[in-house]
Amino acid sequence: MAIKGGYGAHILSVDLTRGTIRKEPLPSEDVLRRYVGGAGLGLYYLLKHMPAKGKPTDPEAPFIFMTGPLAGTPAPSSANWVTVCLHYSIPYAAGVGHGHGFWAAYLKHAGYEGIIFTGKAAKPVYLWIDDAKVELRDASGVWGQGTRETERLIKRELDDDEHISVACIGTAGEALLPGASVKADRNHGAGKGSPGAIMGSKLLKAVAVRGTGKVALARPEALVDTAVEWEGNVLLSDPAKSVVVPPPSVGLKDGGISKAYGVRFGKRFRVAAKNMTDPEWGDGFATRFVEACERWTIVPKPSYNCKIGCAYDVHISDGQFAGMVVSTCGGGEQHEGAAAMIGVTEADAGLILVDLYDDIGVEAGTFGSIISMAFEAYNKGFLTKDDTDGLELTWGNWQAAMDLIDKMIKHEGFGGKLAAGLKAAPALLGGEKGLVDEFNRLPVHVKGAGINIHDWRPFWSAIFGYVMAGTGPSHQGWGVDWLPEPQLGYSNVMPGVVDTQEEALKKVDAVRLTQFAKLFYDCLGVCMFVGVGVKDSMRLSSRALAQAVGWDDFTAHEALLCGERVTNLMRLVYARRGFNKSDEFDVSPRYLEPAPAGPSKGKTLAPYLPAMVDEYYRQMGWDVETGLPFPETLQRLDIIEEFA
Repeated sequence: MAIKGGYGAHILSVDLTRGTIRKEPLPSEDVLRRYVGGAGLGLYYLLKHMPAKGKPTDPEAPFIFMTGPLAGTPAPSSANWVTVCLHYSIPYAAGVGHGHGFWAAYLKHAGYEGIIFTGKAAKPVYLWIDDAKVELRDASGVWGQGTRETERLIKRELDDDEHISVACIGTAGEALLPGASVKADRNHGAGKGSPGAIMGSKLLKAVAVRGTGKVALARPEALVDTAVEWEGNVLLSDPAKSVVVPPPSVGLKDGGISKAYGVRFGKRFRVAAKNMTDPEWGDGFATRFVEACERWTIVPKPSYNCKIGCAYDVHISDGQFAGMVVSTCGGGEQHEGAAAMIGVTEADAGLILVDLYDDIGVEAGTFGSIISMAFEAYNKGFLTKDDTDGLELTWGNWQAAMDLIDKMIKHEGFGGKLAAGLKAAPALLGGEKGLVDEFNRLPVHVKGAGINIHDWRPFWSAIFGYVMAGTGPSHQGWGVDWLPEPQLGYSNVMPGVVDTQEEALKKVDAVRLTQFAKLFYDCLGVCMFVGVGVKDSMRLSSRALAQAVGWDDFTAHEALLCGERVTNLMRLVYARRGFNKSDEFDVSPRYLEPAPAGPSKGKTLAPYLPAMVDEYYRQMGWDVETGLPFPETLQRLDIIEEFA
């Protein structure tokens, strides 16, 4: 069946070393049907182009932007783009980051499904896509600028403030810092895998795009009807409407995280506070933030075709930062990573740190965990002012945090040691003091990368999902500890914390199935919140794909198979890059230790983790000894032989 719509006409292939740009055809329909687009298609190209050895920052290592067949269409929240590369902090993994805003829609409207960068530029450059016209331009004038100023200056140079979207890195990406992200449209960004560091290594500052066309659709009227039904279900879902725990009956839509944060996170002991040592303090942090936002003006800044609008501007109207506007996005991770993790009490100062993180271009989970590790070490007496270049890293000292961030960007003194990352920094900090073991107990990481920074210890399925996520810890399989998924066979929420291995093993299948579903959404070019906890989202998203592309026989069953294939592609990257089963258990002690308060007080998933991993392997059709797929599993999934 021929493709009749959904996809952009070409993939752009950019060799930065040679300065050449080619418009490549899409892969065969057979490939598209199996991997769909987005994360799946990006991983397909990564496996085709990646070196088996070498560093993620080597010039020959590819860096990929990909959208999806529903991006830029009438489908709800059809704004998702992904970055795909070798993971900066996990040597055997791929990194897949997710961004939103308008960039994906504009790229699709310009006629392109994605971009593959290879090589390294001789000087800083940015890519300018203006419909059919594509060129590399000098970025020397914006090198050294933050993401906000980079976006402003590029739009001014191109003489268009309204119809251009800029995805760019800030000074953290230029400095190759772990956690460096790619930001777009001020409020949005992709951070998993540290894609900003990979762009920085290639001297690629930005990709600016203006698209004036439309995405061709096989059955446009039918797709609109499906989108209306789907969107209606989205707005009635718990994440959008009630943030899981009413009252108050507000959710992510209309900037709701600024109103319901105390209920959603604080009262459930989910705020990652003081390097995950004090969840009770985290409750107060969330409450103070909500109370401050009641005084301030919250302006939603939704992405393309998004009615949820979890991105918003906060207009601070009182206090020391009165008159400032802070742009932020999502479910609170930035507030915790930048502020709660180091004990910042003032809501406005916390937002200023969030704004700084976005401007330098970092993801709060990894970068914030590095800084909070240093703060805890200082407060425990492991570090003194002599070690920190005179900085007083007492809990809540946000000014010292800003100075420390500047030192990290410059790789200067104490900041240079922290810039080594969550796994290497403890040895650098503790080695001379004979405190390496003590420092190794401080970081919050899975396999060397930061998590989506909430305190997940009350929700063991989420912890396990982070351990098994194939591109480093990220939102893939979250199970049903906090939302039911009737369409996947789970009509009721599971207890987040359990007492026996038998109960813990019941979580494995739920994590696996929610992982397949989430990865399918990641292939479509839509936001996870039009799928997670949304009634009939698998059926409606599959139908929307069929109506966009022309695959009228595409079903929800095939959608789950797509997610399963993507999970196996991630594992094939593991196989090529030297993964050992022992790597599966490279989880920081802090992440698995019993929480000091809340529903998980005194309890830990750790004793059950080995059995859960083995059960996951068995359910996946992977070798329990190696953690890698059996050939018959790849054959069943029709994964291309050259990858096996």
